[in-house]
Amino acid sequence: MKKIITIFGIAFLTVLSGNAQEKKINFNKGTLKICSSKNFEIEGYDGKEVIIKSLHDSSRYMITNVNGTKNVRFSSTENLKNQFKKGTFYTTTNGRLDSLPATRSNNLFFSRTDSGKKEGLKRLGKQQENKEFGIFLTIKEKDGELIFTDNTEGQFVMWGNESYSIKIPNSIKLNWDTSNCKKESKSQAVFYSNKTSSLSNFEGEVELTTSLSNFKLTDVTGPVSINSIGGNVTVNFDKKKPLQLYSIYTNNGFIDMTMPTTSDIDVEVNGAAIYSDLDFNVLADKESDGKQHMKLKLKSGKVKMKLEAGFGSIYLRKK
Repeated sequence: MKKIITIFGIAFLTVLSGNAQEKKINFNKGTLKICSSKNFEIEGYDGKEVIIKSLHDSSRYMITNVNGTKNVRFSSTENLKNQFKKGTFYTTTNGRLDSLPATRSNNLFFSRTDSGKKEGLKRLGKQQENKEFGIFLTIKEKDGELIFTDNTEGQFVMWGNESYSIKIPNSIKLNWDTSNCKKESKSQAVFYSNKTSSLSNFEGEVELTTSLSNFKLTDVTGPVSINSIGGNVTVNFDKKKPLQLYSIYTNNGFIDMTMPTTSDIDVEVNGAAIYSDLDFNVLADKESDGKQHMKLKLKSGKVKMKLEAGFGSIYLRKK
């Protein structure tokens, strides 16, 4: 007998007006702490401000307070819009997608901002000012940390299309945790877009913790520490090369790193399979538990690296 999972939810659709605006924060010393599973494109620069700008289109979608949602799937933004219009959600039965009429339409709400009404006026309230920039994050500064946090307490957030660009000074440390920086939370889970988040042209220290999110780093010289349960990590040295310690761990994702042949590295690498076209000096090579364990050196081995992909593969490419 087919098991139907009934969904009771609150859906929010917020339409923003005009072009996205930048929010500038004077902060060039300390740690930028990002506690969010949303999508970010972060770039380092030689400046004194953290500059954040929304990249999502004119609509912001968020599904919250959903019960019995372990098997719920939403497809594209367009399909999500259609589901809103029809009062229909999707749930899986034995791995298949099935449409399910919203049996409690009184639990489905829409919130729309009429941009024309506020022309010439300014939004009042300090807690609301970020929304005028299309920024749906809690931002606060405390004890040398600038903290960006998802505001999801008491909610089950399944999906959202939010995306942001951030420029950060090279003089600060970046601590990025997609689990909301909490071991325990009143919110059950947060799942957002599966788009790859990125960090580029950054010279400061990086500490990144994630579950399933994918990340791409470009010309990030280190030191870098990445800990992921199952996300994929891509590292590309285009105009630069690794200068300080790199440590990347992912349990089941792949690690794909491209670097110049002039890179000066000593790398300990473990994964299901290891591939490279670089002219490494192989210092150690063994296999156990279905994985390869190698120690490799390029040039004098000045910069230390440790790459652990668990049951994922590792690709070391020459630029």
